[in-house]
Amino acid sequence: MHLGTLYGVGIGPGKPEYLTLRAAEVLRAAAVIFTVISRNASDSVSQSVVEWLKPQGRIELLSFTMSRDTAEREAQVHDNAQRIIDELAQGRNCAFATLGDAMTYSTFGYIMQHVRAALPQVCIEIVPGITSFAALAAEAGTVLAEKGEQLRIIPSFKVSMVQDVTFPKGSTTILLKTYHSRNALLDRLDAEEDIELLYGEHVTMQEQVLLNESAAIRQRPDTYLSLMMVKKH
Repeated sequence: MHLGTLYGVGIGPGKPEYLTLRAAEVLRAAAVIFTVISRNASDSVSQSVVEWLKPQGRIELLSFTMSRDTAEREAQVHDNAQRIIDELAQGRNCAFATLGDAMTYSTFGYIMQHVRAALPQVCIEIVPGITSFAALAAEAGTVLAEKGEQLRIIPSFKVSMVQDVTFPKGSTTILLKTYHSRNALLDRLDAEEDIELLYGEHVTMQEQVLLNESAAIRQRPDTYLSLMMVKKH
């Protein structure tokens, strides 16, 4: 049986021009391109980026639940992975387009595990992409980290973490997915000294918002595609 190749493609923060040359090449050539949408979202950023390329292959939209129920999330990943496995088994090259980088807090990591378990001989190529926090630093003209500074990433900040999270001197902390706990985090940061704060949502896209004042950030509605950078001097 001839298997197709699976490509995990990081497409960057959402601006099509931020695709790498390799990402564009793979997405244009793949027989099937899988894009992602949250069950509660009205549109797919990854699909809009792929469509901008005008690929020759078929675009398939995969829905992923944001449920806190682990079993429900795993079942959805399994079902979506099976759709990809079926295409690969037919010898079709498939690309999975994911925001940011395919190997950094990406759904593709879970998909890849299922594919490898079902098709041990399958060829998988990973195409890295620009992360949201690299894009945030670039858009704001703010150095992410330099000299001996630590760069730390907290993937999903929760209100219960407020009293435990620390911001060491000489560090840059990236806080992802803070939209449900943002004000609790801001309360914590208001008590800190020598803090430089940067908030971004829809970074690099038309709806982009960049703010560095706590009061202004508090006025923003909850936004899934948002993050914060905290520098401790």
